[in-house]
Order: sequence, then structure tokens, then C-alpha cells
Amino acid sequence: MITQSTTVTAASPARVAGRRFGLLIQTSLVMYVRNRVAVFWNIVFPIGLMLLFGALYGSQPGVIPYLATGMVVLSLLANGLIGNSVTLATWRERGILTRIQTTPLPLWQLTLARIVAQSGVMIVQAGLLIGTSVVVFGAIYEMRNLIAAIPAIVLGALLFMALGQALAAVVRKTESVNIVGQVIYFPLMFLGGLMIPLSQLPDYLQTVGKYLPSALIADLIRTTMLGLSTADMTLPLATTLLCVAAYFVVAVFVAVRFFKWS
Repeated sequence: MITQSTTVTAASPARVAGRRFGLLIQTSLVMYVRNRVAVFWNIVFPIGLMLLFGALYGSQPGVIPYLATGMVVLSLLANGLIGNSVTLATWRERGILTRIQTTPLPLWQLTLARIVAQSGVMIVQAGLLIGTSVVVFGAIYEMRNLIAAIPAIVLGALLFMALGQALAAVVRKTESVNIVGQVIYFPLMFLGGLMIPLSQLPDYLQTVGKYLPSALIADLIRTTMLGLSTADMTLPLATTLLCVAAYFVVAVFVAVRFFKWS
């Protein structure tokens, strides 16, 4: 009598973790596409603003590239600050975070998967905005400058996502998070040099505006994307990077310190 034995090889922990990480990224992307509100504020709204301001002032030299870079930052801001915070608050209210807490899924893996997915989405958003400025208004960019701007775009995505995480940690309810996010969002939009140059604002608003996170990221992206000299930046490059790092560290500290599963 011949006995056959079947050996079942279990998947390695690294392979299981990799597969789970990939599913988390895929789920984050699907949830983003299905969120019509997020798609509107993160993509449609910035493109609409660029079309509006471009139609009004696009005949002036250099306006369209300036607007396009500003709208890229606006899109990053909306996705990271509002979109990320509202999503986390919604997950908390619906008990999704509590259910995740009871699983073997590490919090860092969930967070990293969202960062990867959202960073990819933000780069695509930036491409759509730049493409719109080229197709509709005939803007011209150097490919090497666009590639050089990607690290600055990713840096902006990480900063605004960290700010969104901090907001969701401090404010619990989804409705409250949305209101507080809007209160923060609009000053950062209007005082950050995204649509109106800081030089055209009153002196006291310029003093405040140039240190806002939106202005700092806009300066970095605009300098690289348009091939400008770092000497033309509103603040010295070292100061700009130091301020961005300070905002990021404080946001991460607040997000970790006050994070609640429920």
C-alpha cells in the first residue's frame, strides 16, 4: 500500500505582509475614487479656479505657470488637510478604526499604505493640473523641471497629510473636522501666494503669509517647476526647509500624542 502525503507550504510572513500592504493601497485608491466630494475639492475645484483666473488674467506673461503651480499646492492642501482628516474621522465614527485595532494589522502599515496611495493620487492630480494649463492656455514647461519638482510635490503631500492627521487626532467628530478644516484651508489658500502673489498683499499679511505651510510648499514647487533660482525665493532655501520640517514634526507629534481609536 502506497501512502501519499501532501505538504502545504505556508506563505512567509514577509509575503503575507506585502500582499496585505498591496491590498491596503488598492482599497485606499478605490475609496478615494468613490468619494465624489473628495474628487470635487481635490481635482475639479482647483482646475475650475485655474480656468477662471486663467480666463481673467491669462493674457499677462507668466500668469498661467504661476497659477498652475499654485493650484497644484491647493490640490495637495485639500487632499491632505481636509480629505485625510475627514476620512480618519469618518473611520473613527463608523467604528472602522476600532475593528482595525482588534486585527493583527499594525497601525504603521495602515498609515504607510494611505501615505503611498495618497501621494500617488496627488502626483496624478498635479499632472492633471499641469496638463490643463498646457492644453487650455498653451503653457510651456521644461520636462527636467517637472521631474525636479516631484520631490517638492511629495514633500508637500506628506506635510499636508501630517497636518490632516493632527487635525483628526485633536478634533473627533467628522462634522467638526470638516468645519475646522475649512477654517484652516481658506486662509492657507488666500494668504499662501497660490493665486495672488504675496507681494500684492498688505505688508502685515506678507509677514504672516510667507511662513504659512502653503506658501513654503508653493515656493519650493514653483522654484523647481519653473526653473527659477533659489535666490528668488521668498525665504532662503534653508529657512524654508527648516520651517517645513518644523511644521511636519509638530504635526506628527500632535497626531501621535492625541490619536484615539474610538
